[in-house]
Parts: sequence; C-alpha cells; structure tokens
Amino acid sequence: MMGTMQECMKGCRWCPLIPMILGIVFFLLGYYFNAEIIRVLWMICSGIMIFMGFLCLTMMNIMMRKK
Repeated sequence: MMGTMQECMKGCRWCPLIPMILGIVFFLLGYYFNAEIIRVLWMICSGIMIFMGFLCLTMMNIMMRKK
C-alpha cells in the first residue's frame, strides 16, 4: 500500500503548483482593480490560494523524503 501511495505522489508532484499559480495570477489581477473593497477581498482570496498551494507542496516534499 505504501509503495502505491509513493508512486501516486510522484505523479501528483506538480499539482500543488496549480493553486499557487492561480493565486499569483489572482493577486496580480486584484492589484489592478479600481474598487478598494473588491481589491482587498480579491487579494485575500488569492493569498489563501497561494498559501494552500505552498502548504500542499511542502507537505508532499516532507512525505516524499520520509522513506
């Protein structure tokens, strides 16, 4: 079971980059919005996505190192 899990983790290694990339794009788009409230809300949501992607990437790297 553990071998199957590690093979799956190798295949999904780049999946955490998707929310990080989307978060960065949303962050940059939110910076250029005119309405201040929408800009703040958009930047908060994009920050959460970036944090989730970074956390997932970190956890996957930690799990891959423990063999």
